[in-house]
Amino acid sequence: MAWVVDYFPTCLFHVFLSHSREDHDRLVRPVYDRLAENGICAWIDRHHYPYGADSRSALQQSLVKCRHTVFFVTEDMIASPRGWCVLELAYTELLQRSVLAPSGPLSNTFLPLFFVPQNHHLLPRTVWQAIRDRGNFHDTTKGLDPVTWACMEIERFLKREQRMTIGLKARAGRDRTFRQSLPLSTGLRDRVTKFDPQPIPEE
Repeated sequence: MAWVVDYFPTCLFHVFLSHSREDHDRLVRPVYDRLAENGICAWIDRHHYPYGADSRSALQQSLVKCRHTVFFVTEDMIASPRGWCVLELAYTELLQRSVLAPSGPLSNTFLPLFFVPQNHHLLPRTVWQAIRDRGNFHDTTKGLDPVTWACMEIERFLKREQRMTIGLKARAGRDRTFRQSLPLSTGLRDRVTKFDPQPIPEE
């Protein structure tokens, strides 16, 4: 039976960091630490995994408590055509479908960050090919190290999403039809019109 999102709880994290185990120490943990310094709450499996629950259920519970999912698409992730990252992508796609309205997305759940060349010969053979247009590729010629670049991309994405939330909150206040289309019973209205966790500061 497919997972169905029937309720959106309060978000505890800005982003879920989906990554290959091999990339944890050199890339993802440094990104996690730097995001924390900048007031961004990130979910990472070695700190926040709800032990004692069924693995798939625990993953679902964790993803739905994050506003967005960042995918670190590296050589190691591409080399693993199956596994948890692919499952995380499937669940994130389901979350995205749950926050769609006739006018378009109420929130963008995806941020794929690619640390491979755009013409990587294996990329078209993976599930990551389908979401390449939703993210950005790290350009090694521009002088930014991968950790700095990833943090900049995540912060830029979050600020853009915050501005969307501000717009949706204003629309919900003036447009009764739109407000009634967001059922309170599922928590969707709070998900797309309120900030949780707190928004990151705009410069």
